[in-house]
Amino acid sequence: MNKGMKLVFKFAIWYLVITLLALAIGGVISYREIKEEVDFEQSLYLKGKLDAAVRRLSRGMHPDSLARHNMEIQQLDFARPEMNFRVTDTVVMHKFLQRLEQQIKVSASYKVNGKHYYIAAYDGMVESDDITDAVIKSITGIFIVMLVVTGLLSYLISKHLLHPFHSTLRAIRAFTLRQKEPLQLAPTRTSEFKKLNLFLQHMTEKAQHDYSNLKEFTENASHEMQTPLAIIRGKLELLMESEINDSQAKLIMSAHNAVEKLSKMGQSLILLAKLENQEFETPGKIDFSRILSDNLLAFEELIEMKSITLKQDIAENVELSIHPVLADILLSNLMSNAIRHNYMEGRITVTLTKKELIVENTGDPLKVAPAEIFKRFKKSTQADDSVGLGLAIVKQICTQNNMLISYSYSGSEHQFRLQF
Repeated sequence: MNKGMKLVFKFAIWYLVITLLALAIGGVISYREIKEEVDFEQSLYLKGKLDAAVRRLSRGMHPDSLARHNMEIQQLDFARPEMNFRVTDTVVMHKFLQRLEQQIKVSASYKVNGKHYYIAAYDGMVESDDITDAVIKSITGIFIVMLVVTGLLSYLISKHLLHPFHSTLRAIRAFTLRQKEPLQLAPTRTSEFKKLNLFLQHMTEKAQHDYSNLKEFTENASHEMQTPLAIIRGKLELLMESEINDSQAKLIMSAHNAVEKLSKMGQSLILLAKLENQEFETPGKIDFSRILSDNLLAFEELIEMKSITLKQDIAENVELSIHPVLADILLSNLMSNAIRHNYMEGRITVTLTKKELIVENTGDPLKVAPAEIFKRFKKSTQADDSVGLGLAIVKQICTQNNMLISYSYSGSEHQFRLQF
């Protein structure tokens, strides 16, 4: 299962991406600045060579003795105006490499001792590729260092600064509405975590209070409802034993069935409320194969009453982590549904493997959309003895115990598949 990326590492990745972008922009700027600075320093150096040559000429040195060491001196017409100092690029044959090399050249003309000289000096230019390689190597080294430092800092931040946050998460995971004590959270000096913990404590305290009130109301309502229902049921049974005509007997039987249905509905709603509040804690693994076999045996008489053919293929020693009461309710509801909505002389097939339980039964097509079959009070038929909560309970039990339940219909076969 994909657990997702931790927040601190997301921050680190974004930081590194932004840093890489900044380094790239900085590399371009650095390249331009370095090249301009190198060219400027080279031009100053060559300008110094021109000034030195002028000083030597003014002292009477012959121009031919200076026209060496990457220098060029030519005599011009004295009447021509002096040429201003100029920096250009040129290509010169390299003596040792025997190839043309790009070089920087400075030139100007000077009038010295009544003569006009054109003087030029040139030197090897630092190539753009060399500067680019140096900048890339520098940026790569800086990025690697930042990558290592950021990774270490991310680990330390996650371990130390976010420790109160992780502690709060553990406390929330362990918290249940059934516990009487309020949520206990570790103290922290971080303002944001303090606000989070305070909000969670207030929220859980309110949830505990609401849950306690709702549970008390549900239990009281259930108890108070069952008492008058029992009285009504008893009175109706006494009436059925007295001398009554057929018309009265039908009315009494109809009222009795309505009372029974109301009683079942109340019990089912209470069970759903307990499931939603997770009041059934799983004690450990149970022998699901044995519970299924016992459940099928309990429904044997109802199956025979409708002359239904039961086929079963139950793998032995299938163990599941589910409360035994919930396992029995789950199987009872599935079997009751398979029998109630079956034909006379129909079929039921029950298959249990290590990975899934499949319950198939013959029957008429649904009168509701398949997607709504697990909703409350959605009945596949209008059977009078159905309260429309059985499959909703099945769905809730599966959800609580991390089971995946699905329904399909093909031909005349309804199929419920539970994947563990």
